[in-house]
Amino acid sequence: MPNPTKTSAGQIYYQTYQTIKKTPVVYLPFLIFAVFEIIAVALVYLFPRMPFVLVCGPIIRTFWGERFLHYPINFLLLPKLAALSRMFLSVILGSLLTGMAVAIVYKKNYKTAFKKYISLFLIVLIITGLFYLTVKIIGLCLNKYFMAGHLKLLFLGPRIWLGPILTTINLVTALLVQSIFVYAIPEVILNEENPIKCIGASFVFFKKHTVLTLILVGLPMLIYLPVVVLNYNTTFLIYRIFPEVILFLALSGAIISSLIIDPAITISTALLYLKSKEK
Repeated sequence: MPNPTKTSAGQIYYQTYQTIKKTPVVYLPFLIFAVFEIIAVALVYLFPRMPFVLVCGPIIRTFWGERFLHYPINFLLLPKLAALSRMFLSVILGSLLTGMAVAIVYKKNYKTAFKKYISLFLIVLIITGLFYLTVKIIGLCLNKYFMAGHLKLLFLGPRIWLGPILTTINLVTALLVQSIFVYAIPEVILNEENPIKCIGASFVFFKKHTVLTLILVGLPMLIYLPVVVLNYNTTFLIYRIFPEVILFLALSGAIISSLIIDPAITISTALLYLKSKEK
């Protein structure tokens, strides 16, 4: 017999919709972030052009090579640079804006996020750094394994491992990291705890609501799958369609992430956390 007091993902999503409908200002932080992310993507697109190339050119040459400064190869690098710019913005600006959104959900003054910016900044920095390092380590290990001369791993070759499997691993890593630490910001807004304690509290809460959290975080992330698949086929898109489609894809990804996925995850998990604390 179902437990009438048990919270379902459907109930939380309905409350999320009602929250946005009754308090539309809660959506404003995500709109602001979307604007900054679109500007960042546009700047990344302009990196190989004057006057940006004077500053960005040497960096791109050092880390990726001269060819990525020339058309149309520069579009192969655009998704990676767009992803890096999003991570940077998430730490510097997204931490504050997410805190503001959570404060509004909790009917607190949005200025609460400004007062707790250092804690919010450190939390997002730690989470982003953990995700980035995990993804890089897995990628480096697989590359080293195949560069050492191994032809297969678990009966599959490097083309599969460094392609769809690595992409899947990265998505699963993103899901787990965000799910485990997604309640740290609500904890900061509700209490005066330090960042490490808030991250610990998030982990404890995740353990108690693992399945529901994975649903609340995972379902919105599925919307981004078409962008991931298309980004995996950038070479095909550049040479079979036209290079500028990668710019359109990057802008679309920014809009989907900032205006659909981020609000759905942030508001729904914040509501679940508040509901649990009230009980």
